[in-house]
Amino acid sequence: MRFGVVKVVGRFNSVSGTVSFSASDPQKTSAEITVLTDSYSANNPDGENAVKSPAFLDTKNFPEIKFTVKLLTKAGQTLSAVADLTIHGVTREVTFPVAITGPVLDLPTQKQSIGIAGSLTINRQDYGIKMSAKLPSGGMVIGNDVEIEINALAVAR
Repeated sequence: MRFGVVKVVGRFNSVSGTVSFSASDPQKTSAEITVLTDSYSANNPDGENAVKSPAFLDTKNFPEIKFTVKLLTKAGQTLSAVADLTIHGVTREVTFPVAITGPVLDLPTQKQSIGIAGSLTINRQDYGIKMSAKLPSGGMVIGNDVEIEINALAVAR
């Protein structure tokens, strides 16, 4: 929350990686994803510059966010990803529900593809992003919780 009033929605425009997927056993799925921190966009240049600054992502010293899915677990019909998430030079294991759709034929490329969707919430301070300025009212300028939403398309090579 920005100034305790509004949720800031941003995205990273430069994301790359590889996914290994087994349609017969989705639990064998793994992924290596790299996000370029300087590609952050929120349709607000001042806010984007603040997020890229040393107070937050420090894109000059930490140019990448790494996301490595090590394992998918299944409980009933629910898949959960176990992954290492590295932000700001700090790596922590996270677990969160995911949905995989496909494989289906990707029409533009004529190759098999899958869709991957999931979301998780992290505490930014767990990753060394410690900025903690307070508002005159005593509330935080920015909240600690960061919601991460993943919507990815993986197309076979």
